[in-house]
Amino acid sequence: MIKKLDLKAQIITLAMLRAEGVRVAFIKGNRQVQERNVNAKWASLRDYGQCTPAVIVDGEEVKATNLEIVDAETGKPVAPEDYYKYVVILDGQHRYTAYTRNEKSKGENMGEFYFMYPLNERVSPQEFLAEANCQMKPWDAASYSKGLILLNPDKKLPVVEMMNELMDLGVDLSTARRYAYLKNESKVDSSMLARGIKGDVDPLLKKEDNLEKGRKLWKASLNKFSISLLKHRYFVDFFIGKYECAENREGLCDRFVEFIESMSKKDVEAIEKAKGKKGVISKEELVVMKLNELYNVKYGEENN
Repeated sequence: MIKKLDLKAQIITLAMLRAEGVRVAFIKGNRQVQERNVNAKWASLRDYGQCTPAVIVDGEEVKATNLEIVDAETGKPVAPEDYYKYVVILDGQHRYTAYTRNEKSKGENMGEFYFMYPLNERVSPQEFLAEANCQMKPWDAASYSKGLILLNPDKKLPVVEMMNELMDLGVDLSTARRYAYLKNESKVDSSMLARGIKGDVDPLLKKEDNLEKGRKLWKASLNKFSISLLKHRYFVDFFIGKYECAENREGLCDRFVEFIESMSKKDVEAIEKAKGKKGVISKEELVVMKLNELYNVKYGEENN
């Protein structure tokens, strides 16, 4: 790689990489590039230049870990036989994206773009990502969850995958875990996900007891209601409360699905557009009251 440039302990510039015909890639599934972060870096690079180098490894090193990479410019997957043509950014995706956008828009970057290799050469790409994202610049819960899946390809984690799906839609972890477990499994938090990134995957993240029930409830809810409503935990808590209090839970989730699917457009609109009155009643209380009313009409209060 770059004749190794003999620069493992030195700072490398983007111009040097380009002169050697080396391209830049990101690890597929690593922290998603977010526009607001890119925009902030964009202005900073124009005004102040790059304050710290991005951290890279050679493509061949990533290939040995079975991680996939995508071209940083095109976003297209890189074929394994072409990994040797790339360096892969482990830390600095937003800075690099902002810098190259400045170039394309003829914006003025102050100075070059700089890279460096990890100072500890014994650390694998996975270990670096885990440590960097947990300690140097902590992720949010959604990013931890994605990182956990990315860095544990040998583990079956359908509960985490479901939570990922919901968080991608703007649902926070507190609500997402309620659907995945059909209860508020409060121990499933960002700290647990962060530990999983480092390989310490808690048994709770492998628990699938109510996963299919939760999927059915989520799917039925999503077919009727907006994300802006479903992201609030009081909606799913209505069903969790009934599930936890039921003496006989057999077929109960199917009843929940039937209940949601039976709602008329008018009922859905009443729930979606419910407006609380400050100091009198909250939107949450109105939504729960309406759900209870509809549920009692359909199944009777004895099933409450």
